[in-house]
Amino acid sequence: MKRILHYGLSNSLGGIETYLLKISQYIDKKIYKFAFIINGDKKPCFYKELSELGCEFYFITPRGKNYNKNIQELNALFRTIDFDILHCHLNSLSYITPINIALKHGKKVIVHSRNAGCLKSFKSKILHKINYNRLPKEKIKLTAVSDLAGEWMFGKNSEVTVLNNGLDTKQYCFSNELREKIRTELNVGNKTIIIHVGAFRAQKNHVKVVEIFSEYLKLNPESILILIGAGELQNEVKELVESLKLSSKVLFLGKRSDISAILSAGDYYLFPSFYEGFPNALLEAETSGLFCFASDTITKEAIIDDLCISLPLDLSANEWANEIIKKSKISDREKCPQIIEKHGLGIEQEIHNLCELYEKY
Repeated sequence: MKRILHYGLSNSLGGIETYLLKISQYIDKKIYKFAFIINGDKKPCFYKELSELGCEFYFITPRGKNYNKNIQELNALFRTIDFDILHCHLNSLSYITPINIALKHGKKVIVHSRNAGCLKSFKSKILHKINYNRLPKEKIKLTAVSDLAGEWMFGKNSEVTVLNNGLDTKQYCFSNELREKIRTELNVGNKTIIIHVGAFRAQKNHVKVVEIFSEYLKLNPESILILIGAGELQNEVKELVESLKLSSKVLFLGKRSDISAILSAGDYYLFPSFYEGFPNALLEAETSGLFCFASDTITKEAIIDDLCISLPLDLSANEWANEIIKKSKISDREKCPQIIEKHGLGIEQEIHNLCELYEKY
């Protein structure tokens, strides 16, 4: 049995946390044993679910609390725990201490770029730039969720294995029954519904989402915008909605566990992110058969012909709105999961590629 120690799981729900739960669920547990390094003493996201899957957890002191203790505990962990590979899932290179210590103890290391940009603190940006030049690329396996994510984190000329995210397409099949159920619950009748799913942070560009919808509403007054997610910028976005007198037309649904059902209730999907590693939310919307409008700055692998078009972010909100009004709703939404599978973006293909990486390294 191969033992894989993962770094990157936190107690703040995000793409990495969702990804780690997914691969833990679908990996062959007779062949692979997963464990996780956790910064701090708080239980991470999906602790219960991962524990029930047989995963183990190793809690260490965060570097911000006591850097020396952080190093000591990492050294002790790598010295005493037997595992085959350290698999680091990173949004930036601001912290590469686990990588260096694992290498010092003769461990194999995979560094997995999960994003294609960084809008974090000034300190994080500086540390990322410093560690970009310090990362011992020749001693580790470089992987990324997309070409963009690999180039951003490791540089243009680096040898990077791309592991696109995969989706259990069965979970996001369009359902007319769920469409009617959600529309009844939200009391939206037959209005056109535009959806955006994403945490309220700068990367997701919610201001652009609201501005585009505001212009679209002028072209189609019988429409509603649904925003799913939470985050530090949520109040700011709510204030923008109020200032534009859109409060009755924009629904803030917060965090939801029934995203698939809500996608079935929708008609179009807006995704003007500044950057993405590999956007699961966009893939979910495409699988459900929402016609999607995404920024041209994000992962090209996620732009599926006939399901999505990419538009420049410097186009005005009015120009984006006009693109939406020109597109008909997808009529045969039930066929969209097959399209995703044909593009190699199903969960089975993803797990196959991941296992191949583990076996060849």
